[in-house]
Amino acid sequence: MAQPVLLYKSKLNNRGQTMFRKQNSRDRALEMVEEGLVSAEAMLTMALKYMSTDDVEDMLDCNELSERFDATYEESLDA
Repeated sequence: MAQPVLLYKSKLNNRGQTMFRKQNSRDRALEMVEEGLVSAEAMLTMALKYMSTDDVEDMLDCNELSERFDATYEESLDA
């Protein structure tokens, strides 16, 4: 049986009071993949469809996966 989805995590503060904070949505998405609730491919597809093309381009560039980090692309510019 699947565990219920926790949207908030509770924690006791220094006065013994229960405090609730919203769970990080990125962490929850990764947990869902790790728990097998959704495949990594499906989560990637959902994220890419949600993001703008500029967001995707920036993400690829930040992770050095864009064309400017491709050696063959740079060689074609030099030619």
